[in-house]
Amino acid sequence: MEDREPDPFSKYTENKLLLNSIFMKEKMEKYSKQLIDKYFKSLLRAHKRVESTRDFLELGMIQDIVADYLMDMQWNVKYDTAHSDFDSNYRFDLVARKEKRTIVVLVQPEINRQSILEIQKEIFNVKKEIPSTRVLLATDVLELPTILEKNSLSDFIVDMAKKYKLGILLVDKNLEYQETWLIPSEFLYA
Repeated sequence: MEDREPDPFSKYTENKLLLNSIFMKEKMEKYSKQLIDKYFKSLLRAHKRVESTRDFLELGMIQDIVADYLMDMQWNVKYDTAHSDFDSNYRFDLVARKEKRTIVVLVQPEINRQSILEIQKEIFNVKKEIPSTRVLLATDVLELPTILEKNSLSDFIVDMAKKYKLGILLVDKNLEYQETWLIPSEFLYA
């Protein structure tokens, strides 16, 4: 059997550090282009392992997987909630808090032109009210090619990563396990 290096951020401590680093510019700058490229290669390997016949995960399932991930990382998570800084009619799929930091998670099982426009509107509203909040788009790992291919949708995602610090959470689930991969906004335009 072939021995290979473990995937970057495959350990709990590395993953936790990456999640906490998204709030600190100086920590994000320490991730080298080489490490980021290696991470994307590991994501592509994970994508290839997913059965191509598997249906896209539903919104509720993605929401549960991301909530589990954030709670494992010691964040306080609330589902489908109004944020105290917003009109009570405005709801988020997930809001996570840790100390003075806040993450708003928008769940989108499939990425298409319409969903990207909705995401952009929601990000703009969040960033206008609380600029220090990080916004993460949670989606199925099957959407990785949509994010990485050079086309208008991926260009739009990269543009939102630059302007609004939009990060991505990719999820996978089968009968034996569930996995979550964080792609910070800085990795998308590195």
